[in-house]
Amino acid sequence: MSNKDAATVAGAVLIVLDVVTVAGRFYSRWFTKAGFGWDDWTILIALLTCIIAGALTIWASTVSSTGPAAASDFDPGYVSTPADILYTKITFSTSVLYYLVTCTTKISLLLLLHRIFAVSRPFRVQIYSAGAAVLAYWTAATLADCLNCVPLRWTWLNGSADPRYCVDYNAFWLATGVIEGVIDLVILALPLGMVYGLHLDRSRKFGVAGVFLLGGFVLCSGVAKVVLSYVPHSREPDSSRAALWTAVHLHTGIICANMSPSWPLLVAIARAGAGSWARLSSVGRRWYSLGGAQTPAADEGTGTGTVPPSTPPGDKSRGCYRAATIEVDYKLPCMVGMARVPTTG
Repeated sequence: MSNKDAATVAGAVLIVLDVVTVAGRFYSRWFTKAGFGWDDWTILIALLTCIIAGALTIWASTVSSTGPAAASDFDPGYVSTPADILYTKITFSTSVLYYLVTCTTKISLLLLLHRIFAVSRPFRVQIYSAGAAVLAYWTAATLADCLNCVPLRWTWLNGSADPRYCVDYNAFWLATGVIEGVIDLVILALPLGMVYGLHLDRSRKFGVAGVFLLGGFVLCSGVAKVVLSYVPHSREPDSSRAALWTAVHLHTGIICANMSPSWPLLVAIARAGAGSWARLSSVGRRWYSLGGAQTPAADEGTGTGTVPPSTPPGDKSRGCYRAATIEVDYKLPCMVGMARVPTTG
């Protein structure tokens, strides 16, 4: 399978996971009555923009089979066909949308951290500073991308490889990737100090920190995107590898941004699955036991009998997704314990 086909398959699979995690995020907000905030709406904008970019990428792949080669042709005398020009225009649009998706996802993460830890004034300052850096990166990268070739028509007349009119896009791709990686690292490290100050035992602190550290996948995919698509001594990055790892980077960013808000739902599903497995195991033991002592099943109506160990005490629904248990047992500890975050300022 070529990198081009792999990018299409990866994008199709990951966009489904994006939709599922965003839907889980909104369902968790609604079911736990936490309310919707700007962090939710911005991640929804990122998802919709990512879907549009994916649709444009698929369209571009059907427009011209020679489009990728024409977009990176170094011959000043090469004459692009109408199909090549349309292909390059579409891919140029997706490159602009890339910065919109990735920066909107980062803004959503910062708004989520503000929603959880806003009681700390120094932390609010850190969030505002990181947000300003994201907005500055978004503005600078988008403008530089749009002005990569002057006049702009040379972007699709001869790709962006012509040194007479276009800057070195390979160097631009590397520079923006490094800056984005630094921003991702800062955002990844932001909540760790606040989690350390929570009034929780060590194991729960590690658990909460682990949820936030899942964002490390985004950092890894961003590094892979830059390293694998960079071509030394070239004015253009490897377009096929760039397409593949850009898709992975964008989609993993959205998925990881939804892990923390969706945690109540994920844990509830895991608990419900554990309860179902315990019930199936109980049925299996009864089926294969020959004349042994039988374990009475819990009666759903009366609550008598033996409830599987995985079921929370007093939960006669044996693992059902209930608001009461979510608020006490399943909800992310730092969200439940906001009042226990050390306040400064």
